[in-house]
Amino acid sequence: MKKICICLVVVIAAFVSWQPVFAQTATMWIERGDTLEERGIHIEAVKAYTKAIEYDPGCAVAYLKRGTALFSERKSNCTESHADLTAAIKLAPENADAYYQRGIVNYYMINNEQGRSDMETAAALGHKGAMKWLASKTETKQAEVTPLSVKPIVYFDHDKSDIKPFYHKLLEEIGTALTERSSRVSIMLSGHADSTGTKKYNNALSLERATAVKEYLVKNFNISSGRIAVTAYGEGMPVTSNSTLKGRALNRRVEITGIETTNDISGD
Repeated sequence: MKKICICLVVVIAAFVSWQPVFAQTATMWIERGDTLEERGIHIEAVKAYTKAIEYDPGCAVAYLKRGTALFSERKSNCTESHADLTAAIKLAPENADAYYQRGIVNYYMINNEQGRSDMETAAALGHKGAMKWLASKTETKQAEVTPLSVKPIVYFDHDKSDIKPFYHKLLEEIGTALTERSSRVSIMLSGHADSTGTKKYNNALSLERATAVKEYLVKNFNISSGRIAVTAYGEGMPVTSNSTLKGRALNRRVEITGIETTNDISGD
């Protein structure tokens, strides 16, 4: 009997000592993820936050941070990011940053109504970033609704206007959003090129790129061409210097901006 009591005490002691370690382990992985995020190592940060969730599935902060890191690591992770941020909101309905981050992802996915709702909720909970965005939104007939500098972007190879398979998932998200949303929600496609070649050639190439994205969306998602406006800037609006290979690669792009309007935005 004495031996049984001693064993029972040992088991209870082990269980009690194990509980704080459980909590500390989840916290440890979150802290590790934060350090990696600060260094811009997003993919490793995602792994750290995933470990935190494994140790504590009810940790809203871990879901929030993983969702944010996923989107930072690659914009085409928007679906996974949205799911994590929604989980964070369910676990912590008063977390303003979760609504703000999901609002950004929603706008990226052209979920404009939900994006606005998230921003309003975040602002009501005191989020300064959401307040700033709401205050800066212009009430015009064709108002840009993509927040801050976050816009979906499709990049192209040198002297090409073919859409690479890598971007099919992103365009699927946008096409699905346009199909499901009100006809008042449309998009603007802005084509760009690097400085290689003549200005005339680059203007034509940037238009080809924007048109290629439009045709892909119209063909694959049965979207009215009138809901997709196209404009071309050639080499005139670089996001960085054209003096390096990386810089030129970043300048060969089509930016996608969500807009709200009462009518079709082009006469196609």
